[in-house]
Amino acid sequence: MKKHYHFLTLAIALFTAVSAKAQTQATSNPVGYITVTVPAGSVGSPSYTTLSIPLNNAAVFSGTVASVDSATQVTLNGAAWTAGAYSATPFLANVTSGTNVGRFFLITANTTNQLTVSLAQTPTITTLVGTISVGDSVSIVPANTIGSIFGTTSPVLVTGASASQADNLYILNGPGLGWGTYFHNGTNWKKAGSGANQNNAVLYPDEGIVVVHIGTSPVSLKFSGGVPNTNQKTDLSGNGSTFAAMRFPVDTQLSAVGFETTAGWLSGGSAGSADNVWAWSTSLNQWEQFYYTGSNWRKAGSIANQNTRVLTAGSAVIVIRNGTTTTTTLSQVLPYTP
Repeated sequence: MKKHYHFLTLAIALFTAVSAKAQTQATSNPVGYITVTVPAGSVGSPSYTTLSIPLNNAAVFSGTVASVDSATQVTLNGAAWTAGAYSATPFLANVTSGTNVGRFFLITANTTNQLTVSLAQTPTITTLVGTISVGDSVSIVPANTIGSIFGTTSPVLVTGASASQADNLYILNGPGLGWGTYFHNGTNWKKAGSGANQNNAVLYPDEGIVVVHIGTSPVSLKFSGGVPNTNQKTDLSGNGSTFAAMRFPVDTQLSAVGFETTAGWLSGGSAGSADNVWAWSTSLNQWEQFYYTGSNWRKAGSIANQNTRVLTAGSAVIVIRNGTTTTTTLSQVLPYTP
């Protein structure tokens, strides 16, 4: 049972050790899918898989900004919504053009034409004023949730009466908010330590998930949705670490992600003197630690060039910043022609 939490213990140690003319019709991106195989495990020796959801649900509205009304409110051209329609269940506002293309915000309220959003998931953004401009394009999409991805009444993962008796999802609950452990109790998704239903807990596009599997057979997770067709932005914490998603549904070489181009990225001659990227190796059953020398990527303990190390579609990595205390933004460049 202790091993069941080994991955989370390691992740927490890592995190604490180092100090988005108007269109009134929805539009759709090309639809794709990815499949992630979660290896077989056991109660005493579970398997661990890092996961991200790099596909979006179909937009229910796409339009342009008419006005930025406050730090958290924006009015869109051509809107004629039902008040409250986008807060009863989770929806995201995705910015699809302008200087902050690739941003997204959780919608917390709406009138017939105005959105109110949360900025909690984007720590480099403290106000929409100056972030979004009149004429920028915004799409409204249903958010991916634990229930929509992993199932509500018939989940694909092992259920149990408690977290220790079920498969777990480890999710970083927003910048600086720590890890949450989620499991399905046979009726709905729960968060360890809480009795509340978590079926609608949002799985944000930029966040990673750890799947801890105690089942003795592998599980195939297949995700489908709209393929991103713009660059994507992810904030990287300067006070410790970020569990960052790979934002596109294609395998990506480490050197192509662009970590080293992020403002304040620390290069160095060793892993201990540089910012790090930690990628989980299923075959080795351990983290692999990478750092940028200033000219290429290396793995800790080796001088071999790791620029072509593949980060698989649907995976996530831990990014540890040693060189700055300022949260900065990684822009993941669109790796294909939409």
